Amino acid sequence: MTQLDFPGLLKTLDEENAPTDQIALIKTAAANNTFTCDQVIQLFEKLFFAKDQLRVLEMLRSRIDDRGNNFKIVEAFRFATDQKKARLVLRQPEDVEATLAALSKKEIKMPALMKLVVFLDLLDALSCQKYPKEQFYIVELAAYRNSFTSEQVMLIIEKFKFPRHQLKALKILRYRITDIENQFLILTALNYSSDKKKATQLLTIQDTLSPITPIPTPTL
Repeated sequence: MTQLDFPGLLKTLDEENAPTDQIALIKTAAANNTFTCDQVIQLFEKLFFAKDQLRVLEMLRSRIDDRGNNFKIVEAFRFATDQKKARLVLRQPEDVEATLAALSKKEIKMPALMKLVVFLDLLDALSCQKYPKEQFYIVELAAYRNSFTSEQVMLIIEKFKFPRHQLKALKILRYRITDIENQFLILTALNYSSDKKKATQLLTIQDTLSPITPIPTPTL
């Protein structure tokens, strides 16, 4: 099958004025093609209303190639209410920490390590968020379908201003660490001894991921 002429699709969308016609074009294109998260965001930019963007996301959800980058799609929505709806469309669990804890007990393959370019985008996305709640949304989305090195977890935690938020992020990320022998690096992101102690407790509990109990890549 020939490759999708994505620039041509964007140009055609520009020529259509009615949202219903634009959505019809996208639906037709989605029938025989897949899209990256970045391409989905570019399609969103052609639609003025969030409700239309969410409708398109519902169509494209199963056609996304790089689902590990879903955090980019959620970040593309301006308002928290729309971000939450996007997470539901993408079938993100309500309680990611509990889901990862349960998955960590199954001896199946861990999700792939997040690629460096995408990881840098993740750090930028965290820096752009004004509130911890939105930062947690992004961390949850990223952690659900990716794994990280200890150094990457440290860099993520450093994006949170307050220790309680750093520890909350660590409670999620601890199940996705590929090099647990280097977990000591994570403590360098924390400034106070009491917080370092709490982090150590989180990283050494029995339910924490071990080298022989990897986690599965979630599927839709």
